[in-house]
Amino acid sequence: MPHNLPQRPHAQSRVVPIVHPSNGYGEPYSQDMRSAVMNIRQAGMSNDPVIAQLRAQHLWPSMQTEERWARLEAAFGHYCPCKRSGNKRAEAFHDHDVIFLALYRTIFPKATAAEINAFLYRANFGNLDFKFYSPSQISEAEDRIGLTRVAGSTTAYQAFFPVNRQKRWNYWNLPFPFGIADIQRTDMIDLDECGLFVETAARGFGKCYIGKRVNEEGPYSKSEKWTLLLAISGDPDAQRWKKIWADGGTTNGRMVDLIEEILEDIGPGTPHRRRCFIMDNLTSHHSAQVETLIHVAGHRIVFRAPYYPVDGPIEYVFNSLQVALWINMHKIRTGPNLLHQVSIAIAGMQSFEPYFIHCGYWRD
Repeated sequence: MPHNLPQRPHAQSRVVPIVHPSNGYGEPYSQDMRSAVMNIRQAGMSNDPVIAQLRAQHLWPSMQTEERWARLEAAFGHYCPCKRSGNKRAEAFHDHDVIFLALYRTIFPKATAAEINAFLYRANFGNLDFKFYSPSQISEAEDRIGLTRVAGSTTAYQAFFPVNRQKRWNYWNLPFPFGIADIQRTDMIDLDECGLFVETAARGFGKCYIGKRVNEEGPYSKSEKWTLLLAISGDPDAQRWKKIWADGGTTNGRMVDLIEEILEDIGPGTPHRRRCFIMDNLTSHHSAQVETLIHVAGHRIVFRAPYYPVDGPIEYVFNSLQVALWINMHKIRTGPNLLHQVSIAIAGMQSFEPYFIHCGYWRD
């Protein structure tokens, strides 16, 4: 028989004395005491010496308490105590509205409070007791079900076309040459390009006195555009290759130059190790010359599904580069300053493995 069952108290056990309400421990006066006090007040005996002596001994409610009960009776017709709530407001969302809120946020994560109220009104159509929720009530309900405010992103409609969804499934689940299911992370090389401006380093937010503008010196109009072509490796050595220029975008010639530089560094592929280039579907990436160089060198290439930049580790490297430029914005005023800070930021990245793992490339 278990020994942790509650035991009945012994006969003649005494109860713990109830703390008197006048000591301020949150226990309300009984309704009988309240009625007695109000009857004495109506008889005009609130200042009687006997009552005053009882108050001094904390055996009778204070005059402030008596006045408060009188105001309650005048306003509401009674002087009953309030229910104990621990100073916590009651939850506004109940029952099915919480479920509706969770489902609506799943489908429309960027919805406003007004849109949520409109949906809940339609979901409760015919309910005469329905009341619109305030933004704070919606936020509190979202906190209870584990929702939090985060930065949003947008996925292109084309990403959900059946053909593109199939391409993405193939990329992650089929072996080479249709996908990367049999390729180790350490053998991958991701490659892409991005545009850089001097004003890329400008911060968009700041603090100042209420009613004033946050304004400081810095580049305003569009400056000269620089193009960064960057390749990163998923192996522990964290190899990287880059080219930066200001005249035009990524051409076939510049792409070939970078591929030749990479192939020279990694050497030809062998039966024990063949590198795999993973790229997006940019036109210059599909160059026949680029593909020929890679295949002749004994390496492989697999193109990611279109409209899914989240599958590219290098996209997050570009984001880290953007943050590094923000941190050093006060050092960037000209093109040479920008190039110098970009080179420092890229050289300071000690490993690219976390970026690959974050995107789902877990095979070592």
